[in-house]
Amino acid sequence: MVAKKIRPLVTSALTSQWLKGLRRGLSEIKRSAKGADHEVLYFHQPDDPYSDLLGQWLPELKARYNVDLKVILVAEPDDDAAPERQALEDYARRDAAKIAPYHKLHFTDPGHQPSAENLALARRALAASSHLISVVADIGAALWRDDTAALSSHALVSQQEADAVFENGTKMRERLGHYLGGVIYYAGEWYWGVDRLPYLEERLAKANLRHQGFQQLAHFQERPSFMAKPASGRLTVEFYPSARSPYSYVAMEETLDLPNHYPVNLVVRPVLPMVMRGLPVPRRKGFYILGDTKREADRIGVSFGKIADPVGAPVRRCYSLFPMANAAGKGGEFLQAFCQLAWAEGVDVGEDEGLKKAVERAGLDWNEAAKVVDNTDWEAEIEENRLQMMASGLWGVPSYRLLDAQGKELFSCWGRDRIWLLACEIQKALA
Repeated sequence: MVAKKIRPLVTSALTSQWLKGLRRGLSEIKRSAKGADHEVLYFHQPDDPYSDLLGQWLPELKARYNVDLKVILVAEPDDDAAPERQALEDYARRDAAKIAPYHKLHFTDPGHQPSAENLALARRALAASSHLISVVADIGAALWRDDTAALSSHALVSQQEADAVFENGTKMRERLGHYLGGVIYYAGEWYWGVDRLPYLEERLAKANLRHQGFQQLAHFQERPSFMAKPASGRLTVEFYPSARSPYSYVAMEETLDLPNHYPVNLVVRPVLPMVMRGLPVPRRKGFYILGDTKREADRIGVSFGKIADPVGAPVRRCYSLFPMANAAGKGGEFLQAFCQLAWAEGVDVGEDEGLKKAVERAGLDWNEAAKVVDNTDWEAEIEENRLQMMASGLWGVPSYRLLDAQGKELFSCWGRDRIWLLACEIQKALA
């Protein structure tokens, strides 16, 4: 009981702006004491589409900031950090191709990963280069179009030498506390892909490291505004959250607001958390997600950080009440209230007292909820939601599907940071 009360206070402290500022200050003191340059480490995985996008910006980053930018070559994530690997690879290609034009970058999804032979050539060429910042993009372009001749034209080290370089880089990434490719490490903090690059640039600018006359390179994508003219029809957005997912929670406010901006019907289809489906979430991944969620939550104005993890029984109790809430037109509001209590207020939502707060905050009657809580009738529907999500090439939460008036899928995406892209696709479909 005491641990349950203390844990939210601990997570609140760990995710606080005060502690982040302290860590940054100590990091700067250590750097200054050593007389070292500001070092930015970029971890590049050649067969990762998000690495390909970020790699295209390396020369510009180098030109704009007074930092020692180093490229570290890494292998793919371990299985525990990349469950459903095939789905992840297929989705990453499709997603990178979709977002590239909005960032004025280039990526074409060939429909498959690069061949093993050409990936080996790319790794050998990258490992041989002493000017990685300038060659990463060219080698990446050749790799993704499976251009063996172009890859072979570069200087190459032996396969054994390349393997050693990638192994060393992968060990460094793990030692520093991450697991993905396409990530940047600067003074104790991680920045994934083009989506999180603006955070790094803002930090470098505050440290007076941006060269005079240069502007910020990357910017957060914003959802387009209201429809400029009456829509020609009405669409459906299916929202796949998990009550145990911090990313799902911080996405809820903006997601539930979509029908106020666009002619869409919102259907909420919750799924079981990954760990409750037997999929691992390694410790380093959990820590990164916690810090990254807090960073995003602060930016968009959603409270987060005082946490009473609802994994297990609390989630099952929540889902046992979802059909009742949904029938009353309050399914989304109930999930949001449940998650807000768990992820922002540190309330034990597995106990009746906490669950009652969620029910009443959503405008529902606890007396009615108490009659049906802890039933198992919800299990088949929740599993059906997962199967539909997987059939659309999605596996993580929150995910989204955009359907036309006949129920045909027009678009699907994963992540809170793709709500802007979903809105663009809504406008495109109704133009």
